[in-house]
Amino acid sequence: MREQDDQILFEIQSTISRKSTQSHLTHTFFVPEHPDAVYIDFSFDPPHQTDSIENKRMIEEALQYYESEGAKLEDCPIRNLLTLSLDDPDGFRGARHYHSPVQQVIVHEENSTPGFLNKGNRAGLWSVTVSVHALVTECCHIKLRIYRKCKPFEKGKSSMLPWQCKPLVQVFSENNILLPSNVSEKDSLYWLPAELHTHTFHSDGKQSVLEMANVAEEMGLQAIVVSDHNTTSPLQEIEDMKGSNTIQILNGLEWTTFYGHLLTIGYEKPTYTDWRVIGPLDIEKGIEEIRLHGAIAGIAHPFRIGNPIGTGCHWEFPIERINSFDFIEVWNSTRPGSKAYNKRAFLFWTDLLNKGYKLTATAGRDWHHNEQINPLPAITYVQMPKELTGEKEAFRTSFLSAIRHGQVSLSYGRPLELTIQQGQDIYSIGDVFKQTGEPLHVNVHSDEWKKNERIDRESFSLILFSNKGEVARGCHGSLDLIDVINNDHLCWIRAELYASIDDEEPELIAFTNPIYLV
Repeated sequence: MREQDDQILFEIQSTISRKSTQSHLTHTFFVPEHPDAVYIDFSFDPPHQTDSIENKRMIEEALQYYESEGAKLEDCPIRNLLTLSLDDPDGFRGARHYHSPVQQVIVHEENSTPGFLNKGNRAGLWSVTVSVHALVTECCHIKLRIYRKCKPFEKGKSSMLPWQCKPLVQVFSENNILLPSNVSEKDSLYWLPAELHTHTFHSDGKQSVLEMANVAEEMGLQAIVVSDHNTTSPLQEIEDMKGSNTIQILNGLEWTTFYGHLLTIGYEKPTYTDWRVIGPLDIEKGIEEIRLHGAIAGIAHPFRIGNPIGTGCHWEFPIERINSFDFIEVWNSTRPGSKAYNKRAFLFWTDLLNKGYKLTATAGRDWHHNEQINPLPAITYVQMPKELTGEKEAFRTSFLSAIRHGQVSLSYGRPLELTIQQGQDIYSIGDVFKQTGEPLHVNVHSDEWKKNERIDRESFSLILFSNKGEVARGCHGSLDLIDVINNDHLCWIRAELYASIDDEEPELIAFTNPIYLV
């Protein structure tokens, strides 16, 4: 019998009909840690046909079908036959072709139930399959419970479900190695306005791809990523609407998993990458698969409230190497600078920068509909070559490369531009350079913003921020500083713009990714 405090890993009761005969019912579940033993209690009812008339009819039908009318069968009830098989993270673990309607299976390193391999139990995704060999009753009720025995010190503790962990507070095991990059050829680059996070009626949005693209063009956007939840059907719509507009549309997908949402951008072709085979310990394996198809991957809205209110929205995959990701969405939804979960993401990203990581920050409207009036979405400006061929692949590769390298500025309006000049060399957002001891000439500016009745432009406050804290402060969206702090402890610099919205307290309305100093 299972003790009250044992940890249930999976449990289901279901009723299947005779039409489920010769089918496999597979259930996937997560095994945390490395339990000494995994227990499976399985039963089905009724075990056999109890109606003697129906029993006789089935015997006669079988004898006739198999041309065995002269044969004699024992007058006993015909049984239902349902069997179990099990797979662990390494593959097939065993099967129990056993006729009892009540079974217990134990998988253990040394004393597994016959039919199952003796070996250690790995944490990860497992699957159990109920194979319905024969169902001779009208229906059959199945009970399946999988659990592990809790150790004495664990009894009475709360559930160890992985979504109750908060892995984003951990210290990661590997730092970036920053190498100086090429000096930016600023005359050959421009800021392309883009939206990286969208949804259509192919998942939980209210718009078609064409409707969204048309509104995006009206807004002045030049690129959008279609990133519906766990489906590629909208990508077929992209293929069908070629020539309908001039905006660049990239293939994407939001992996909407149990343990966090992963935003994937820029598949070479409309391609599905399967989140269902990824357990809470397997995210890096999933990212490897995504990259095989030419796409990049980043953490979406990492601090939004999670289960069961916003199922899977909070990031709960343990992360060993933050460098596995190409970006992190620090701004999510409309008017993102005002939202508490985005403020947490911004501080988390800043802490990563201070620890020596180079990870691009992005914004995503999480665009589901067009019903808001003046919603103040943040635009992700991506620094792109001015001279690109019209060929879609050239655009895609340049766009993804710019995001990877941090050539991104985020804003409710116009992008902030940040440059640092050292000697004759000029460095721009995303660049990495080595200090020589020469004075640093830092320039921050933004083109004139369009008038917006919600934003008080007179309240603009511009801050130059670094790993050492605030470097300088100005107003009206421009700073020009010569001989700023120049020492071995300055690792990165970014620009931040604040303003009052709807006559409220100032909030962050634009910021750049850093320039990195070695």
